Parts: sequence; C-alpha cells; structure tokens
Amino acid sequence: MKNILAIFIFAFSTISAFAQSESVKPTLGVTIEREVSFATINNKDYSYIIVELKAAELSYFAEGVRVIVRDSSGKRIYRKRFPKSYLYAFSDGTIQIGKGNALTQLSLYKSNGRWLMNLKEKGIY
Repeated sequence: MKNILAIFIFAFSTISAFAQSESVKPTLGVTIEREVSFATINNKDYSYIIVELKAAELSYFAEGVRVIVRDSSGKRIYRKRFPKSYLYAFSDGTIQIGKGNALTQLSLYKSNGRWLMNLKEKGIY
C-alpha cells in the first residue's frame, strides 16, 4: 500500500506541474464519469470507486461543479457542489476542478492505465 501511495504522490506532482503549465478554458455543461482505481478524498484513501463530475451550464441559476463519489456497490461516499469552481480538461487526459489558476480542488488523471484521483475541498497547493 505504501508503494502505491508513493507512486500516487509522485505521479500527482508530475501531472499537476504539467497541467498547470498548459492554458485551457473551463468546460461547461458536461458530465464525466470515471472508474477510479485509487483515490484520496480529504486525506482518506479509497480503492475502486466511481466518480461523477457534472459541470453546470453557463447561467445565472447554476454554477460550479457537482462531485458524486460511489463505491463499487453504488453506495454514495461523497457528494458536494463546488460553487464558483470550474471543470478543466487537459490534452493529456487530466481533469481538474479549481478556481482559476490559484486553487485546485480535484485532480483526476491516468497513470499506467489506471485512473487516480486526489480531492481536497480546501484545495491542493
């Protein structure tokens, strides 16, 4: 488990550094669902989960990104709307939720053919 965590942290820092160097516009009005092999949600580790990300349309009534995480049996583990946040999809497949360039709340990326995720409500620096 420690090896997986070390690989996860190394891959996250490498992907995060690349993704922040690329300039992209927010993605609006989409729903993305991924099967994630390993995830850290607010410093708690999970294996084999399903994450659904729903970015709101550009309007005055809805804003932000809704995140729902379920385990393999369908039981909801986590649900939250990140207001005033946007969904960003990068050319390497990395998906992030953040507030501009300053704060990343979720990072979802592929490493060795497996999806990995890191989520912190207060942001990943």
